[in-house]
Amino acid sequence: MKKSAIALAVIPTLALGASCLVDPYAVPKQIATSAFGKIRCLKQYNGKCLPHWGVDFQARSPSNWKHGADAKAMDNATIIGAGFWGSGYGNRIVMKRDNGDLVIYSHLEKVRPDLKSGGGTVGFRSDAGSNEVGTAHVSAGEVIGVAGGTQMEPHNTGDIHGHIEYVTGYSSPSLRGAGTTSDDTVTRSRYYRDVRKFMCATPQHEAGAMPVVAGTGGAAPAPSSPDTAQADFAREQDNEVTEDGRYGMPDAPPYADYEGMSESQIIDAETTRRALDSEWETGLASKHTRGLWMEITRMEGVRLWIKNRLADKWARVESMYAALLAQEVNQFYVPSLYAQRAELQRMTMARRVN
Repeated sequence: MKKSAIALAVIPTLALGASCLVDPYAVPKQIATSAFGKIRCLKQYNGKCLPHWGVDFQARSPSNWKHGADAKAMDNATIIGAGFWGSGYGNRIVMKRDNGDLVIYSHLEKVRPDLKSGGGTVGFRSDAGSNEVGTAHVSAGEVIGVAGGTQMEPHNTGDIHGHIEYVTGYSSPSLRGAGTTSDDTVTRSRYYRDVRKFMCATPQHEAGAMPVVAGTGGAAPAPSSPDTAQADFAREQDNEVTEDGRYGMPDAPPYADYEGMSESQIIDAETTRRALDSEWETGLASKHTRGLWMEITRMEGVRLWIKNRLADKWARVESMYAALLAQEVNQFYVPSLYAQRAELQRMTMARRVN
């Protein structure tokens, strides 16, 4: 009876996993703490504000909140890489679904030893069992690791969480070209999607996690009516990166990097970002008009920024002219004024004597 009960409990999970993603962590409720597309200004970003390309989940162990919960396979899939990726992501696991899409787990305290692979081919660094692409198959709901961080990903009880990324349309065996090691918004926007849309059930959301996205198993969203289109636009203004409006928009101009450049060099850099990038042109033309309007707005922003810099330069030039004029006054007119004052005092004294 006991074995039958276990079998009945596992079969529905496997069936769900074949069409949609099951829960990623062994906790009573899956709770999203930071949603896909949320703009975050974190200390490790070195003063930048960047979009979140995954979904963070609460992942503390239900039996011991100071430790991470078990990480579970979200689908019947192949583990093509697992082990230590590098500082920031820490230990990771890359799961490849039958349709070719990838589910990537990050910030793991432990990776199941028999799954370690992908050291050189996939992009993992040290602590990988093999340099080749992994071939181990796992079933939906199967434990594959433990959440919590690594020695290179320091954490305390408030930092224990899971970070899940969903990558689609990426064919290269190496993940290092999919924007996984940089702030390349253009590259990431081409491949990264919101994992919540592919989940069987909609996770709960913490306050501040950003708008809830329903788990639909990956089904296409319903067409937007005028009312929902307006709501979508308002949500995008609330810093959510949307599926149809992201690709085709280059990174925001790196204003901080322009400080040491002349205006002509800035214009050259901005022109190169567009005129010499055929991929940018293709992507911009093939996606939502919001991408075009956003880029026009950014170009206008660059123009105004350069205009402001020129105004500052003219202000400095005017200040130098004023300083030069003051120097000339001191050099040529002040001595004459002093001489006239001395003569006036002499004449005044002479009148008093007479």
